[in-house]
Amino acid sequence: MNLYDTRYHSIKNLIETKFEDLKDWNKVREIEFLSFGTFEEKLDIISQMYNLGYEKITSEIWNKLIDLIEEKERERKITKLGDNIKNDAKIPQDKNSSWQQYKKKLIKQKWSMESIESIEESSYGILRNLSMDTEEDGPVKGLVIGNVQSGKTANMAGLMALAADNGFNYFIILSGVIENLRIQTSERLFNDMKSDGNGNLHWNQIHNPTVRSAAPEHNISKFNLGKNHLDRYFTVCLKNSKRLEALIKWLESDENKAKQLKILVIDDEADQASINTKKIEEEDYTQINKLIRKLVNSKKFRGMNYIAYTATPYANVLNETSEDSLYPKDFIELLEPSDDYIGPKQIFGTEVPEACPAVDIVRSISDEDAKKVVAIQEGELNDVLPESFKKSIHWFIICVAAMRAIDYRKPITMLVHTSFKIASHNIIASKIEDYLLYFKNNYTGILQELKKLYEIESMDFKRSFFLEALPDYSSKESVPHYPSWELIEKYIERLVWLSDDEYVSHINLGDGGEPVYHKGFHLTIDNSRAKATNQIVRLVYPKKNQMPSTAPAFIVVGGNTLSRGLTLEGLTTTYFLRTTNQADTLMQMARWFGYRKGYEIFPRIWMDRLALQRYQFLSQMNEELREEIGVYAEQGLTPKQYAPRIKNSANYQLIRITSGNKMQSASPKEYDFAGFNSQTVYFENDEEKLQHNLNITGQFLNSLETPDINKNHMIWRNVDPQAVIEFLESYKVCPLDIKMSSLPSLLGWVNKNGANMDGWSVVFPTKGLDESLVQSEWKIHGYYPIANERSKLKIRSTEQISNIGALRTPADLLADLEADVSPNSSKMAEIIKLREVHGYGNVPQLIIYKIDKGEMTEEAFIEKNINKDGKPTKLNRQPLNFPKDIIGINVMIPGLTKKGDFATYISATVNIPEEDSIDEEQFIEE
Repeated sequence: MNLYDTRYHSIKNLIETKFEDLKDWNKVREIEFLSFGTFEEKLDIISQMYNLGYEKITSEIWNKLIDLIEEKERERKITKLGDNIKNDAKIPQDKNSSWQQYKKKLIKQKWSMESIESIEESSYGILRNLSMDTEEDGPVKGLVIGNVQSGKTANMAGLMALAADNGFNYFIILSGVIENLRIQTSERLFNDMKSDGNGNLHWNQIHNPTVRSAAPEHNISKFNLGKNHLDRYFTVCLKNSKRLEALIKWLESDENKAKQLKILVIDDEADQASINTKKIEEEDYTQINKLIRKLVNSKKFRGMNYIAYTATPYANVLNETSEDSLYPKDFIELLEPSDDYIGPKQIFGTEVPEACPAVDIVRSISDEDAKKVVAIQEGELNDVLPESFKKSIHWFIICVAAMRAIDYRKPITMLVHTSFKIASHNIIASKIEDYLLYFKNNYTGILQELKKLYEIESMDFKRSFFLEALPDYSSKESVPHYPSWELIEKYIERLVWLSDDEYVSHINLGDGGEPVYHKGFHLTIDNSRAKATNQIVRLVYPKKNQMPSTAPAFIVVGGNTLSRGLTLEGLTTTYFLRTTNQADTLMQMARWFGYRKGYEIFPRIWMDRLALQRYQFLSQMNEELREEIGVYAEQGLTPKQYAPRIKNSANYQLIRITSGNKMQSASPKEYDFAGFNSQTVYFENDEEKLQHNLNITGQFLNSLETPDINKNHMIWRNVDPQAVIEFLESYKVCPLDIKMSSLPSLLGWVNKNGANMDGWSVVFPTKGLDESLVQSEWKIHGYYPIANERSKLKIRSTEQISNIGALRTPADLLADLEADVSPNSSKMAEIIKLREVHGYGNVPQLIIYKIDKGEMTEEAFIEKNINKDGKPTKLNRQPLNFPKDIIGINVMIPGLTKKGDFATYISATVNIPEEDSIDEEQFIEE
């Protein structure tokens, strides 16, 4: 029985509606909303009413459907900060309503029922916060936080449909700064909203309205805006001062009609262009921000609601907070992506709780290769592309061949993002073309390299790895298997047999000026002024009627225009060099986030070390923001009462949240290390450094008093801070461990702020303690501790540097508590709460791990890690094979204490006084 089958959908709607009326699950179960007949007769009536044909609803199905919905109510996928119901909106059940018509379209587009229900739930949750009469209380302002490439437009369309069914009559979508993307958005929304011919509402698409226009569709005085009228109107407007000025004048041109307008403004990509970047103390505003404020704060309309949509909300919650600003004073809602979404958490993992990437598809660009690419694109070096770049091109060739072999019929894309400079794009594109032609002419000699790469990649990221990483994936059966190399080779041969002009070129134009697509590689430059005779240089995907018989291949070289709004179809291969350390820009660059239906096993990302570390930090920051909003949402707070906090970076060289002029209400003014909680995960295969750390650790621990022994933990409490500082000053951190490399700065801060903290806890976890058997000369207070075991991640490690992914365990973070406490989850919020409850909220903690050097062969390692079914469990890992045991550390500093107010986050100070505004230079250090 599939409870998500579409034939049960109307019955689930019935159950939800009746629970909303009765507020009692037992009454719904007993079908008390029907006043006649036995329970079985009532089920018969429901079966007939909801047209299930031959199938009768049994009591088992009825109760299971109720269980499903009741569970969904308990674990709602929407999290909302602010809970101010402003209307009695309902989810319409009429099949001719805009919402039901839109839902039917989503089903036709193969959206899963779970995803559709999520859109319904989140859209309804937002709708309940809106008002069609804001003349007394002023405009409603909210923020919806989605994810990059996660289907935000579908959620916006769902909200429009539900709002239209409930009486809203005008919709304004503020859509970026690029006209062709505005047109695409407008057409898509119109196609989403218009009915199949039987809809209750009539949708009108109003393009670029102006009072000077004589076009009939721009005559607002003729609009049907009365309560019982069925016309609905929408405008997709560029964030362009002339367009916005014209729109506002036009909306206000007829006072009587303006008083009938019940407006919903949806600001798409609201952290772009909408934010005021001028100094707020001077009461001056950037033009776009000024005009949006004028529209939203106008008192000429019956109802005004402004909702900002973004995947990168840092500027929206750190900019202005005054009453007339766009600060989301009424609510902030999180859109949870479906179980099929591949985002930062899946690709980069998180630090807290310790989670290695579930979809381990990132491959390394060495520092040498990164420098070489920069030199080439700057014109300082005329050389061939470095090895990692060639390898990425090889992988793309393999993907094109493999996906054609499994009969994939849509575009297949490679993204190259190495610079913002247009001139650099042209140089890199030329080098790619040169290498593709070199490959074609030397195909037989290079083929073995491709075969080896394919064998390695298909072992390092198996189909089973993907399915294990996403256990709730809705399309498990459609996840492809890797085809045989023999079949792939045949498709590669078909590529190299093409003529040169069909093998690699820009997009050709036919006689009628329409794009014509061939079977080779379409090399496009998306941010280019370059022109070619009878060719399109920029990326244009084929429409349905232009699609060639075989899946077309595109290599897209670009920069800034690829950062927003553009979905790259069939993205399998990315070559990415970090070009900024700004969090919101980095997240928007991540075109590889999203849905990969039908080619889930093929995507790979080549990335330089610093970019990888920044994205790992961003993944953590993203999760913490969501988790914290959830905590405060449970308490029923609004953004007025609680300003969301953004995790600040301990090292501005690593990352900054957003540009300084977008976070003018941010507080505190100075960064500190309160709340710092980090572990060493990189280790250098350097015998001298390893021995040094072993020596100083033995000396430090033996210099302390006799420890308490709790299970396999040696524990010292109330340790003198100076002794800890001296140890940490001597400890050698691997230079690649950027966050832990900030130890010198942290120790300086601890020296300055240590008076606000208690004495340190020092914890030494082991696999066991032995008093008699001498296993090594390394002895702590009479015990010979058995070293912990760790292994290294294959893809994140080299011969010289090992990345172990995670060092600590959640239980270790609580080992120093005097009570025997085990965490229910690995979420840091719970760990901190338990420490505070047990009187350790003010105690800094140092955990020291001795890790076994891990000497063993690959075969022995695989044999050691076999599950009960006889299958190896750690195929993405290898033994360490170091010459000495390793010392790893975790440092945790208290965040909020009774003795002093520390801050490791930044947040907006709501209604911040003018004299307290901050200098942007404090946030733009490089």
